[in-house]
Amino acid sequence: MNTRRVFVYGAGGHGKVVADILICNGDTEFVGFVDDRDELVGTTVMGFPVVANGEWLREEAANSIVAIAIGTGHSRIRQMIAARCSRWGIEILTLIHPAAIVSRAARLGPGTAVMAGAIINPEATVGAGVIINSAAVVEHDVEIGDYAHVAPNAVMGGGSRLGAFSHLGLGAAVIQRIAIGSHTIVGAGAVVVEDLPDGVVAMGVPARITRRNGQEGSLRNALASRS
Repeated sequence: MNTRRVFVYGAGGHGKVVADILICNGDTEFVGFVDDRDELVGTTVMGFPVVANGEWLREEAANSIVAIAIGTGHSRIRQMIAARCSRWGIEILTLIHPAAIVSRAARLGPGTAVMAGAIINPEATVGAGVIINSAAVVEHDVEIGDYAHVAPNAVMGGGSRLGAFSHLGLGAAVIQRIAIGSHTIVGAGAVVVEDLPDGVVAMGVPARITRRNGQEGSLRNALASRS
């Protein structure tokens, strides 16, 4: 088959939002979902079939042209999907909702998704597999590491940084020129006014470190739920 087909890899809640970007962009190559959860295969999501799992996708890629959009919200699983599909020679799409505003002077890495209402201003650098969620604001000269997540309504001030695999929670704010390390979680509504190191959880106004971030347990839980 010579016609390219596009699948969303992950048929949970985040996958629905990613699929909606494809639909809103009028992508006629989008044909359905793939998901490694057996109970979802054969069902429909948003009127599109969950056709099979990742192993099926690998076999399809050997004989036809396929591309994927990453449809899971968990950073480590996004990385695993991207690595797997890259080995299989599958294109990984970067998606921008038509209702988002992205400066021509911003740089987006492969596999990143920018949701409706988000704003990314000039000279912002966004890594691979990042989620810039609904109505988030990424100001000028911001740097965001690979597989990080800027949640809905979160704001990053000019020149601030968010490390790889970190999560900036719902409605949280980072003031200008503040740096957040990798594998760090900032709670919903927090305001970050001082630099945060790698691998911590911070909450409150102003944000204070409450504990270390247990990455291994988080990954085990995500692999079990595949949401």
